[in-house]
Amino acid sequence: MTTKYPATMSCTEAFDQLSACYSVGGQFRNYYRYGEFNACSKQLEKFKFCILHGTDPVKIQQWYRDQAELNAKHRGSSDDIWKEREA
Repeated sequence: MTTKYPATMSCTEAFDQLSACYSVGGQFRNYYRYGEFNACSKQLEKFKFCILHGTDPVKIQQWYRDQAELNAKHRGSSDDIWKEREA
């Protein structure tokens, strides 16, 4: 059975994403776009998950599926913030 979700996850890539989020540039970009600093919780959760379950393809596919569903429910953009700022 094939699925559209990946069965592998790179912990190095997850760590790089976490580091980029915590960087000055990452925080500045988030503040500019959304009006607040980023706690980097999504990146931290991905890194933790990868460390604990990075070799289990079933759990990795489930994690990606859950993330896709979460993103679909909470879809938004920086345009939402700019509309609020104009009001």
